[in-house]
Amino acid sequence: MPDSLSSSIRGEYDGAATEYDRRWARYNRASLALLRPWIAGRKLGRVLDVGCGTGNLAGALAEWGAAVDAYVGVDLSPAMLDIAAPKLGAGGWPGAAAAGSALALPVATASFDTAVCASNLHYWPGTGAGLSEIRRVLRPGGRLLLVDWDRAPLRMRVLNLWMRRALRVEYQRMYSRQEIRALLHDTGFRVDHEARGAAGVIWRLAAFEAASIH
Repeated sequence: MPDSLSSSIRGEYDGAATEYDRRWARYNRASLALLRPWIAGRKLGRVLDVGCGTGNLAGALAEWGAAVDAYVGVDLSPAMLDIAAPKLGAGGWPGAAAAGSALALPVATASFDTAVCASNLHYWPGTGAGLSEIRRVLRPGGRLLLVDWDRAPLRMRVLNLWMRRALRVEYQRMYSRQEIRALLHDTGFRVDHEARGAAGVIWRLAAFEAASIH
C-alpha cells in the first residue's frame, strides 16, 4: 500500500486494538461463520491469515476442528498483533505473526496451502495486486477463503455513501459479489464455491472458496 494509506490504517487499528474484539465481536463471528463450511473438519495444511487483526481466525480454526500444520498471521498493526499473539497456536499447532502489507507479504513464494482474507479486501489499493500476491504465496492448487462486504444490496450502497461522505472512513472500495468473482478470475483463481450472509441488520457479506491456478 502507499505509505500514507498504510500509515493511516495502521494508526487507526493501533488505536482501536484494545477495544476491537469487544466492539466488533458480533461482526467477526458472523463474517467468519460464512467460511466455516470450507474450514470445519478440513485439512488446511499451512495457513496464512492475511490481515489477521487480533487473531480471531486462529480460535475459529481450533473450535471447528480444522487440521492445521502451522498458522501465520500478517497485519499492518503491531498493536493488533500483540493482542493476537496468545491466540495464534490455539489448536496446538506452531503459530507466528508478522507485521506487513497484503501487497507485499513477508513470506516465501509457494509456502502455504490455505490463505484466508477476512474483511480487508476493501482496504487494498490495486486489489488485483493484493490477490496476485496471495496467489504467489500459495502452493499450486492452494485455496483462498475470502469474505468481505457485498456492495450490491441497497442498504450497503447507502452505507457506502454514508461512510464515505459523512464519516470519512478510509477504505479503497466496496465491491459487489460479482466484482469480487471477476477479480479472483482475473488474478488466477478458480471460484469453486460462493456464499452470502449478514452481520447484524446492516452488513451484507460475500464469501468465496477459490483455488489457485498455476
